[in-house]
Amino acid sequence: MTSQTKRVRPSLVKELAKSKSALVGVAILLVLGGLTVYSVAALPSSFSQRWQNGDAWVLYPVDAPPQWVTAFGYPEAPTVNVSLSHWTEQTISVGTENLTEYYASVSFKWSSKVFPQNIAFVPVFQGSPSAITVTWTKPGGGSIDVSVSSPASGAAYEAQSPSLVSATTQYLLNQTGQYDTQPTGQQVVSAFFGQPGPNILSSSTLKGTYQASVQVLASSPVKMSKSLVVVIGTSYGLMGTDNLGRPIDLGLLAGLPNALEVGFLVAIISVIVGIVFGGLSGYFGAKKDEVMQWVALVILAMPALPFLVVISFTTRLNLWVEVLLISALSWPFYAIIARTVALSVKSQTFVEADKAMGVPSYRVFSSHFMPRLIPVTVAYTVLGIPGGILLAETLYFIGIGPANLVTWGGILDSAFASEAAVFGFWWWVIFPGLMIIISAIPFVLLGFALERIIAPRVSTK
Repeated sequence: MTSQTKRVRPSLVKELAKSKSALVGVAILLVLGGLTVYSVAALPSSFSQRWQNGDAWVLYPVDAPPQWVTAFGYPEAPTVNVSLSHWTEQTISVGTENLTEYYASVSFKWSSKVFPQNIAFVPVFQGSPSAITVTWTKPGGGSIDVSVSSPASGAAYEAQSPSLVSATTQYLLNQTGQYDTQPTGQQVVSAFFGQPGPNILSSSTLKGTYQASVQVLASSPVKMSKSLVVVIGTSYGLMGTDNLGRPIDLGLLAGLPNALEVGFLVAIISVIVGIVFGGLSGYFGAKKDEVMQWVALVILAMPALPFLVVISFTTRLNLWVEVLLISALSWPFYAIIARTVALSVKSQTFVEADKAMGVPSYRVFSSHFMPRLIPVTVAYTVLGIPGGILLAETLYFIGIGPANLVTWGGILDSAFASEAAVFGFWWWVIFPGLMIIISAIPFVLLGFALERIIAPRVSTK
């Protein structure tokens, strides 16, 4: 048996190397493996909590298509990130109090005819400044003064923040003569980038050089760090963003380890249980075989999704519970295949000879049946991984599964709830769907290649 195994393994590798589909599958699998390692290493352990926190993505455009669509004529407002890193310091008198003033300014050019989605100022410091004033100077000399009392370090003051809304209200009153107590975020952006005058809210963008000057006042010393002025554009990255500004590519990357983990675990557990159960069923035969097959067929006939939906209302789901539930519904398929193989082995003369010689049943099963079931186990484990991934992502899509995970099905679920397809946010739907398909392809290619190579040996070896 040992020499036979040594002959089989090199042959299997050589035959796989001759299969173009297997080589393509291995190549895709290596890419997925590399992305998985990168995801685990690059993304922080708290990323799933950040993903659920909409405030964490305020500096990203909302419902933005991928940046490469601009090559096809899509009008774009670019994203501009400028940093305030060179601060001057001086002491000034305000009434009877001496305050320390920190000052920095930065400028940038705007040449797009498209308004940006948002603007934001992110101060970063150590200490407790009393107030920050941001003076936004437009081409031609007009300016908007934004005042922030008791600022917080690292906080993003953007178009819908009270400080910017208040400054915009005053600016629009000067320009239009009308008082609006609550301008929208888009109106704030229009005020900051629109043509001055009574029609500023319906005007085109004002092109030219803009300047942001920042004054920080503090009664005690403050250490100013690199702060940001961000103009948030209308497109983003390779795969765009969702309705909270979350980058789709980051979500797909974060969901990859979870998808592969679930797929591998479901395949391994369900295939091993099914192969052993089916092998024993075929080996025992008679009444035991009938009872075991009845059990397998009953479970196989159960509708998986309705059953899992019902279970989700009575069980607190985590990754392992989900894996076990999916495996519990998947193993009968492999049991039926293993039973067929076991019945063909059972009819061989060497099995009857061992039984006639009084060889114990467990030795007969382990020496004759299991060696012939193991190749089937390997092939169908590989083929079972896509099924585990697909069923798990389907559960996430219908809102069943651990809430603290970033999943492709969860991204599709949020896209469906937000009617992404209706509003034309195609990137929000297509890329997660493609990722599910791509993750299944290498295992299907490898599994079918293994099955073609191994299947003839099951009955002859």
